[in-house]
Amino acid sequence: MQPDMQLYDVFCDNGKSGTNFHRPAFIHMMDQAEQGKIDCIVVKDLSRLGRNYIETGYYLEKVFPYFGIRFVAVNDRYDTLKFEKKEELVYSLKNLINDWYARDISRKIGAALLVKQKKGEFIGAIAPYGYLKSTEDRHKLVVDAQTAPVVKKIFQWRIEGQGWTQIACRLNQMNIPSPAMYQYQRGHRKKKPSKAGSVWQAQGVKALVGNPVYAGHMVQGKYKKSLSEGKGKTAVGRGNWIWVRDTHLAIVEPEVFEKAQDV
Repeated sequence: MQPDMQLYDVFCDNGKSGTNFHRPAFIHMMDQAEQGKIDCIVVKDLSRLGRNYIETGYYLEKVFPYFGIRFVAVNDRYDTLKFEKKEELVYSLKNLINDWYARDISRKIGAALLVKQKKGEFIGAIAPYGYLKSTEDRHKLVVDAQTAPVVKKIFQWRIEGQGWTQIACRLNQMNIPSPAMYQYQRGHRKKKPSKAGSVWQAQGVKALVGNPVYAGHMVQGKYKKSLSEGKGKTAVGRGNWIWVRDTHLAIVEPEVFEKAQDV
């Protein structure tokens, strides 16, 4: 520990992209700084602060000086207390390279995922309710024997003319865990769902019945986001979704699926 520093707290945003500054731990850290509880921030290197060239420069040149915060990037030997103006170009270039690197990785990952989608491989983090990721190939879906019967019941009830709210109420009365709660119980979600997520909802039932995955078809690419193009998450038109038929075992027969859509 530096003799002129005293540890106040450690702020960590594991799993969050450094390309934006809307990270929970970072926001909390800045709240503490605004309250005058922090006057020095230490990171491993400049990329740990952020990989967005413009915003990183804004914090280094405007925000931190305004709050009187000393900033230290250990591996880059950057310390605003000892910073010399002649070094400004060097650190600006490092920030620019960090930004470019993040965007380049984004392009490569996006291209790789697109290839998998077109091949009908599942790329989601959590399998749709009624399915599990195969233990042999995590890009393949296999039927979940525990929840598939629930999916079949939902389709049957819909064909019989029951409404979305009626089906949701019926599932809740039977004490069947909602999809989010089920995933939490299996350990696939870290945070226990609360309020709407903890029970079945009409909209959730409607989305389930309308999902072609239950007829054995993979439909992906409904949303798109691109760091390299500076685009956040946006909905993609139905005509541009990526459809691949017969990629896995169907839970409901094609005629049952179509009949439910007609209803």
